[in-house]
Amino acid sequence: MELGQYLRVLRQHWKLIWASILLFLTLAGVACLLIPPVYSSTSKLYVSNSSAEISGTAQGGIAAQRTVVSYAELLVGSDFLGSVREELDLSATPLELVEQIEVLANPDSVIISITVNNVSPAQAQLIANTMAVRFVDVVREVESPDPTISEDANGVVTTVIPSPPFKVTQVQQGGMASEPVAPDPYLLLPLGGLLGLLIGLALALARHFMDNTVKSTKQIEELTGAASVGGVLYDAAMADKPLASQFNAQSLTGEAYRQIRTNLQYVSVDAPPRVLVITSSVSGEGKTTTAVNLALVLAQSGLRVALIEADLRRPRVMRYLQMVGGAGLTNVLAGKAELYELLQPYGDGKLSVLAAGPHPPNPSELLGSDHMGELLTALRKTHDYVIIDAPPLLPVTDAAVLAVLADGAVIVTRYGSTKRDQLRAAADILHGIDARVVGTVLNMVSRKGGGGYGYGYGYGYGYQYESDPNPREELDFDSTRRGKPSRGQTTSERNGDTSPAMARVPARDADWPSSGGSGNGSSAMGGGGQAQQPPIEVAQSGVRSQRGT
Repeated sequence: MELGQYLRVLRQHWKLIWASILLFLTLAGVACLLIPPVYSSTSKLYVSNSSAEISGTAQGGIAAQRTVVSYAELLVGSDFLGSVREELDLSATPLELVEQIEVLANPDSVIISITVNNVSPAQAQLIANTMAVRFVDVVREVESPDPTISEDANGVVTTVIPSPPFKVTQVQQGGMASEPVAPDPYLLLPLGGLLGLLIGLALALARHFMDNTVKSTKQIEELTGAASVGGVLYDAAMADKPLASQFNAQSLTGEAYRQIRTNLQYVSVDAPPRVLVITSSVSGEGKTTTAVNLALVLAQSGLRVALIEADLRRPRVMRYLQMVGGAGLTNVLAGKAELYELLQPYGDGKLSVLAAGPHPPNPSELLGSDHMGELLTALRKTHDYVIIDAPPLLPVTDAAVLAVLADGAVIVTRYGSTKRDQLRAAADILHGIDARVVGTVLNMVSRKGGGGYGYGYGYGYGYQYESDPNPREELDFDSTRRGKPSRGQTTSERNGDTSPAMARVPARDADWPSSGGSGNGSSAMGGGGQAQQPPIEVAQSGVRSQRGT
């Protein structure tokens, strides 16, 4: 990684880094408050050579320096500390006393420093001074040579007590501290902040290298083998206003969808894809939002666009557009209605929307049928673009069978959410059936490289039917209501034609015929058995039902 990449990683995870810094600063502050204050007192001893012959020579100084190290060891010895403990009647054991004492003996000096740390400043002072006084006596006893007795010729007995080779003198008494030496907030707080920074940086880098989600168009192109046709920045306002028609003219989000529109138009100059399946690897990646907004920006440019709500298990298009659902794609494919009676215009009429229709028991078979191909052929003749909102690729096969019938598929990925192996598996599905991957869209890209967007489906690999909060008993096509179409009202009725297009259309799963009573969602488009539906032929007025007699 280059320096710029490291900086981007840190910028992406700035919240984690700051959280780590604040955590350790808090811990350091708590430690300053909870740890009992410790006071220090220091006494100093001077080691010298008492021999008059060598006390002022260099040899005497060197001998004293060597002796200092030995004396320092004696000061922390258990025997010496035991005698100090008994003299002061301390409750601490010699081992506990050692932890409170710090003896500093510099080999290049003849000074020994005795520092005692204790929660009581008076106790620290008492122990430090007692150790110094006691050690002076100990050295005198240890270093004093035995006396020599001599008798001269006159019988006079002389006792000579020689001076000890070294002597120790207390040159500094320990004082009573007024301020504690620990805990030191001026030390702990900076150390806590520094430690938090280092750990935060380590966590940020570890999170980056362990992250298996898609975060760049380069990754997407490597995983899918298809070029990126655009990216959409994360926009919190889209939770309430997800449509391109609701965007500000200068909004980055609106411009992003217009850029996707332009890139798709020039994917192949000789044979531009006109029938596009918009899908994703798993749910919650923004495929429906992309499909709806792509259809809107295409229509805004003056093109005739048909938007098909082909996510039969979890339809969302009509909700986004705030349009009436009811009869739709499944009715047409089952031969229960005519295509152009169910196409609903949106806006100025350049965009036509085909709702999903009632939930079928066999969505994959319906979407992969010849009737679906004929329906797309009919829409291709009357529209410049056909945009199909399809289910995700990994949970179900619906999008794959649609991609074969269409000119290609656009895979929508969500920044920081879509796993790399998921995207690779989705692309492999399309490549395995020779379906064309026209391009990819990186959705919900954070401006700062972190965070995500909360809207989506809320379903995973278990891609099942979504319960309808307003269940329909049956769809009535005989309504003569005018104005805003009611649930199930057709385009013909909205335009004033009240001739019945169909007597009754099933709106519940139970109303759909099943092939041979199979419970596995067999095709209602034919294939034998009493559930076989009449064929569909393409006429000038659209896809019509050919009733057999």
